Amino acid sequence: MIKLIYHINKEDQAAELEWLREQKIFPGYEEHYDWLTKHTVIRFGVIVSPEQALSVKLRHKLDMQQEYRQK
Repeated sequence: MIKLIYHINKEDQAAELEWLREQKIFPGYEEHYDWLTKHTVIRFGVIVSPEQALSVKLRHKLDMQQEYRQK
């Protein structure tokens, strides 16, 4: 399993959630203010299989990717 974190613009939140649900991915997300761009963005976090991670990576630039190990 792979843990991914990425962000999108607030206006694209509904479309992103719909796409993730179609892919059978259920994310955690939060609203976040980006001080560099001075815009509100939505930060998504998902734990997915390597195949699902590839589809997310092709769609978005990632902020973080890491192997997920349950403790």
